[in-house]
Amino acid sequence: MNQPPTFPVSTPLEYSLFSPSKAAEQQRLAKDWNYVHQFLRQKYPSPQKVPRFEENEETLKALLALAAWNERGDEAWGQLCGIEEMGVRELEEMEERTHNTTNTLNNTLTTSLQSSLSANGITDLTAQATTAVTLNTTTTSATTLATTLLTLSTTLSSLNNQLSATQTLKANLLTHQSSLQTEHQTLTSQAFQTESNLPKRTAEVSRQTKVLKAKVAEYDERLRNASDGGAEIPEVLLAEVEASKTGLGMLMKRLSDVESRIEVFEGVPPEAKEVRRVMQDLRAELEGWVMKRDGMFEGLVGCARR
Repeated sequence: MNQPPTFPVSTPLEYSLFSPSKAAEQQRLAKDWNYVHQFLRQKYPSPQKVPRFEENEETLKALLALAAWNERGDEAWGQLCGIEEMGVRELEEMEERTHNTTNTLNNTLTTSLQSSLSANGITDLTAQATTAVTLNTTTTSATTLATTLLTLSTTLSSLNNQLSATQTLKANLLTHQSSLQTEHQTLTSQAFQTESNLPKRTAEVSRQTKVLKAKVAEYDERLRNASDGGAEIPEVLLAEVEASKTGLGMLMKRLSDVESRIEVFEGVPPEAKEVRRVMQDLRAELEGWVMKRDGMFEGLVGCARR
């Protein structure tokens, strides 16, 4: 912070030669600089520092003018704040008087109205006012209240219909859910589990079937040759052919059973991970339908409560 200007100490001889007008001028300058420094300290409170500047006569004049303008501005601001406070007080007093007047007038009107009505009239008026407040209407007109009641009745009927439809949808979804759960349990039961040696058994049955078909073709050829030659067919050969046909029928039946069991898994991925993924997708779809059903039901219940 700038310090006030210092002046050299005069000796007695110099003091005797010093002009009284200069002494007065120096005192005035010191007083002005002291006033300026106080003004700057107010504008730059601690820990802020007053900017450095050159202390000369022009700077002093500018700072004195600035301080004077600032002081006049503070005075004007104080006057403006006082006027605003007076205006606020007057408005508050006026509002309070208006409020008191309104309350007095309302009480007078209420007392006059109650004294001029019979007991039944007071009961009817109270019921009408209570109905208007309950229905949240801005008027106590009988026509308006009746219209509002009809609108509410229509809305309530519509909500009841929607609730009934939602309950029906809920029942259908529950039935569908139960059906899906039953199918899931069936598909995951032991009866639908693939045997570990099923591919090997299928290949073996197919191989045996091909062998038997080849033998049947061979025996048919031998029978035709025997018939053409007029030779008598040995009983052993006939018995062997009959046994082969019986075995072929049994193998064909087993093959049909195996193929029917394999058809159940048509479209199912060959890997166990893929099968579990498909089941999880179906379960997620089922849960999605259940959540959608619950959301619709809660929404309708919320509308009915409002």
